[in-house]
Amino acid sequence: MRYKSVVTMHTVNRMQTYGWPLVIMLIAIAFTIAIAIGLTVHSVSDAEGVEGMNNGMRFNGAIFTVLGPIVMLGFISMGQYFPLALGLGLTRREYVLGTSLVFLGYAVVFTAIVLIGKSIELATDGYGLRVRFFDVAYVGFGPLWQTAIQTFLIAMSAMLVGAAFISGYFRWRQTFIWSFFITVAVVGLAVAILSMRSFEFATWFGSLFALDWWAYMTTLGVVAVVAGVAWLVLVRRTQLR
Repeated sequence: MRYKSVVTMHTVNRMQTYGWPLVIMLIAIAFTIAIAIGLTVHSVSDAEGVEGMNNGMRFNGAIFTVLGPIVMLGFISMGQYFPLALGLGLTRREYVLGTSLVFLGYAVVFTAIVLIGKSIELATDGYGLRVRFFDVAYVGFGPLWQTAIQTFLIAMSAMLVGAAFISGYFRWRQTFIWSFFITVAVVGLAVAILSMRSFEFATWFGSLFALDWWAYMTTLGVVAVVAGVAWLVLVRRTQLR
């Protein structure tokens, strides 16, 4: 039952756990509305202009003020709390179990926040200003159940990838970092060259960004599973120095 100590470790700093993400989110919402008011007053003078503003906000990145802290939790869990947990005598298994429960809890809470925010936006037609914060492409335009699945998978994938990445760093140190970035650079360069030299490849690669919703969700699920397995394997073999 000592995994409960891991949960407590992750949540003991209440401001870091609950406060700052919500504060940042509220500031971002206010900032988004302020921008919308400014655009409406200074630039938009008819219904067509307002509709254009509303459609443009489909890709409003303010939602990442909420997603950003979630992404960082995976890195923090291994970089900050894992060494502390082992130093306190907790086993790796207990740490993984407790941290997994924390990840699950964060994902559920984050999903609930997005669902509530999106519901309010839809009910009030963008707070009466036709603005968007939660009803954006990154968490889906479909019904609320689709938004719930997409948001949950994004949160879990981000945290598990972050935890796996730091575990890889602990295992292989600078070799892992250099290998990762070199691999990304080589793959990116190869894709760019092939896209310029082959119209068929460019067409195929572009089609990857036009997959249907279920294909994207399947991809997110695979990423979460692969990252989770990698994290479990690496945690067992990670040696702190």
